[in-house]
Amino acid sequence: MMRPRRIDHSLSRLSQVKREGREAEHRPLDFALIRRLFAYTRPYARTRNKLLVLVVVRALQLPLLAWAIGRVLSGPVKRLDVSGVLWGAAGYLALTLLTQSTLIFRQLYGLRLGEAVLHDLRRDMFRHLQRQSMKFFGEMRVGRLIARFTTDADAVRTGVQDVLFISMVQGGQMLVAAVLMCYYDWVLFLMLAGMAPVLYVLNQTFRRRLSIMHRAMQESFSRITTTLAESVGGIRVTQGFARERLNAGLFGELVADHAQFNLDLARASGVFIPMLEFNNQLFIAGVLMAGGWRVLHGA
Repeated sequence: MMRPRRIDHSLSRLSQVKREGREAEHRPLDFALIRRLFAYTRPYARTRNKLLVLVVVRALQLPLLAWAIGRVLSGPVKRLDVSGVLWGAAGYLALTLLTQSTLIFRQLYGLRLGEAVLHDLRRDMFRHLQRQSMKFFGEMRVGRLIARFTTDADAVRTGVQDVLFISMVQGGQMLVAAVLMCYYDWVLFLMLAGMAPVLYVLNQTFRRRLSIMHRAMQESFSRITTTLAESVGGIRVTQGFARERLNAGLFGELVADHAQFNLDLARASGVFIPMLEFNNQLFIAGVLMAGGWRVLHGA
């Protein structure tokens, strides 16, 4: 498990960022914010609708691959029908090629949509920035503005391109797979559904910790860009007062903090992801044992 002192370190550093300015206060992600961001896809409704269709198709295709294997094993293979096996293999190959083609076009449309949304979002951010008062620019540090236009906006692009539609594909895949599993063997399905409470507990345990560490890392990068922008802009003052070594040392501390935040996040993810994979393999092993016992005993 993750050491509590690393959480305390991230919390203390994040509190320091909040004291430096109001920009560190963010509203948590909710459906209203998602709808607001999704509104940026309206000018590209044709691409978005094609992408949604491909998401539904791919959500159906992935469980069908496993279903096709089962049909071939329980049919031609069980009957020792060579021609049936060949036809089944050909059908599976065709379904695989169709699935891969769907993936290629889903990624293509996702990239197009994500870049278009990022373009419009940065355009609106720049327009909004032009309407701000002089007081705003006096209080807001330049590095934070740069971070909002670069890393934060790019995170929105990633959410549109990958997170949103991949989550929809996986959600549809889970639903179709659940229907097929309930149809063929509801007992094994209930065993596999027993993994849900464990995954929920793991997610609740690590979500807050990972969110804190990711926020601290993002704000650390914002401080680096702020310091870099101000150092370049005030290089004459720095050289005039012979503060080169002092400023370099301060910047080195910021970089070291940022590296530590990245290491903390990597360690937390290094615990969370293997635990998810372990539970996945554990439940698969349990399903295979139970299913094998039922087959051997005619249950």
